[in-house]
Amino acid sequence: MVGRITHRHVVFEVLGLLLAVVMTLFLVGCEEAAVVTQELVIDEPLGSAAVTDVEIDMGAGRLRVEPGAVGLLSGTICYNRESWEPTISRGDSRLTIKQGTPKDFSGLTGQTVNEWDVALGRAPMRLKVVAGVYEGTYELGGLTLQKLTIKDGASRTQVSFGAVNPGQMQSLEYETGASSVTMVGLANANFRSMKFKGGVGDYAFDFSGELRTDGTVKIETGAGSVKVVVPAAAAAKVTVSGSLNNISTEGVWTSVGKTYSTTAVGSVGQGRLLTIDVKADVGSVRLIAE
Repeated sequence: MVGRITHRHVVFEVLGLLLAVVMTLFLVGCEEAAVVTQELVIDEPLGSAAVTDVEIDMGAGRLRVEPGAVGLLSGTICYNRESWEPTISRGDSRLTIKQGTPKDFSGLTGQTVNEWDVALGRAPMRLKVVAGVYEGTYELGGLTLQKLTIKDGASRTQVSFGAVNPGQMQSLEYETGASSVTMVGLANANFRSMKFKGGVGDYAFDFSGELRTDGTVKIETGAGSVKVVVPAAAAAKVTVSGSLNNISTEGVWTSVGKTYSTTAVGSVGQGRLLTIDVKADVGSVRLIAE
């Protein structure tokens, strides 16, 4: 037991060091000289398409996404590197906002600014976010998302669904590197399938909210900690695979091998079923029914 705890501490120390290094590389600036901070104001109206593909492609910095746009998308992007000027490409069924390519990081200016504040409208959309080293805050509650894809590098990110998705999300996919990721209110996302793939990290998944349909979840991580939280009254079945043996539970669960079920599974009036597969080899998995 002592060896296992020590190893877990090493994992978290490595994660903390990685995040600190990559965020510092961004914050200290780059060889390109800073200019006066520029502000790009975005106000994209709705198109005539039934569903719009929206892609946000940024480099290193800070990103906040939330509801509130009157049209399709609005917001501001503040930056102080000429090469980082974003471009906006718009078609009737597609909107892409893409960061300019930065020059090599090497200076010590301490003056780097790259902050994106984006509001989305409630029209049906498929949202994709591609980011590098960044801090991300997403509040996606109440948005009509048919698909959500997030791909990032080293990050510190929180994704929340504070209200139910009025549409059906076919898939939620998240792929990340050495990161700390917290996802809250996931039942409100109203997804059919969810896939999460992470490297070294600290990952928390809270499936609170209104589960309107059966959902399947696949979580795969390299090394670190995984926390899965489900409502005690929900029907949830979690299977843990891989060489990991450091599995703990809180709340009432029944278990057969490495498969853990809440008491609602198999009961009369079970309701919607949440099936979660967790694959992990190093670190810990914590299951909470509350």
